Amino acid sequence: MGIYFRQQTEMAMPDVVIDGTLIPLLLKRPSTDAPRSDRSSRRLPLKGNAAASASASNTPSSIDGKNRLSSLRPIGQLAASAVKMRESTAEPAGTTEGDGASLTEKRAALKELLIKGCNRCPLAQHRRKFVFGAGNAGAPVVVIGEAPGREEDEQGLPFVGAAGQLLTSMLAAINLNRSDDVFITNVLKCRPPGNRNPETAEITACLPLLKRQIEIIGPRALLLLGRIAANAMFDTGDSVGKLRGKTLDYHGIPAMVIYHPAALLRNAAYKRPAWEDLQQFQKLLSTLGVYGSLRKK
Repeated sequence: MGIYFRQQTEMAMPDVVIDGTLIPLLLKRPSTDAPRSDRSSRRLPLKGNAAASASASNTPSSIDGKNRLSSLRPIGQLAASAVKMRESTAEPAGTTEGDGASLTEKRAALKELLIKGCNRCPLAQHRRKFVFGAGNAGAPVVVIGEAPGREEDEQGLPFVGAAGQLLTSMLAAINLNRSDDVFITNVLKCRPPGNRNPETAEITACLPLLKRQIEIIGPRALLLLGRIAANAMFDTGDSVGKLRGKTLDYHGIPAMVIYHPAALLRNAAYKRPAWEDLQQFQKLLSTLGVYGSLRKK
C-alpha cells in the first residue's frame, strides 16, 4: 500500500480504488509499510534527486497511511467529477459561428439536402456520384465552379482532379484552407457527358439547390470560378474578362469572378490576371472584417 501511495504522489494523482467496497476492507487491513531488514538490502542504490525523492516519500510526514486510506474515493466518483467538469467547460452544441443558424444546424440542413439528392434533370440518370460539395458548413467563403468532371463524378467530391489541385494552391496562396475556410461546390451537381458545357435547362434545374446551399451556409463572400458560374448566379452573358476585377452583389453578399482553374491549365496567359484577382479577393475579405478571423495558420 505504501508503494501505491508513493506512485500516486509522484504522479500527482488522487487516491482512488476501482471498487468502493474495498475502502472499508483496506481501512481494517493492518499496515504493511513497516520497514523490513531484508527490503533495503535488495534495492538498487539511488542517486541524486531520485534518492532524495525516495527518502522524502518514506517519511511519516509524506505518507500517513491511515489518513490516506480514509481519503480514498471510488474511481467512479472521479469519472463522474471529470464528466461534470468537461460539461461545464465545453462549448455548447449549438454554438453559433457568426450571425444566423448555429454550425450544428447548418450541418444538419446541408446533410438533409445531400440525402435528398437531386433528380430534376436527365443528368441524374447517367451520373456515378451526386457531387454535392465539400468544406466547412460555417465557412465565410463559398467557392462556386461549373460542373463536376470525370474524377469528381467517380469520387463524389468537387475539384479533386488537376484543376482541383490548382484551386487548392490558389486558395493557399491567399491563406485560405479549403477544409476549414471555404465550402466548395458547383452550379451543376452531376457531370455533363464528355465534360461539355452545362445547358440552360440543366442550370435552371440545379440553381435552386445551389441557392439553398448558400442560404444555409450564409457566407460573407462568394468566389465564382469562370463564366458559367458567373452567368448562372447573375443571369448575364458577359465574359470573365468583363466581370473580373469587380465586386458584384448577390443578395447582399459580395462576390468576385476569377478565371476557372481549368482555364489556367489550358492557357498560361490567364495566370497573372488570376493572381491579381485573388489578391483583390483577399483585400475584400480583409475589408469585410472576416479575413483575420479565419483559422490561424
